[in-house]
Amino acid sequence: MTSQPKTSTGASSLEPSCPDCRAEIGHSHREGCDVARCLATGLQRLGHDETCPCPQDTWSGLWPGEAECIEFGWMYGPGLPDLNRLLTTAAWDPVAHRWTRPAES
Repeated sequence: MTSQPKTSTGASSLEPSCPDCRAEIGHSHREGCDVARCLATGLQRLGHDETCPCPQDTWSGLWPGEAECIEFGWMYGPGLPDLNRLLTTAAWDPVAHRWTRPAES
């Protein structure tokens, strides 16, 4: 297994396709994809309420939440986003379809 080259931000290079459903960058994930997110909640789409009106998630080339972890500086190290911190600290914005940093107290 080869390691991914790192960008100047410490993120992995963009993956040309989703590691689960193989959707290409900018294309919708396929039904049953483990990586796809519910755009209403930010959580895994697989198994979410079928009545949810959220639009289809598209593959960005990065793991869900990785871009926000880079933006917030929540990284364990180069290419290792702290997704646990993201899920427990940030808030999902269902309009912008992204995680937002909590207001500083």
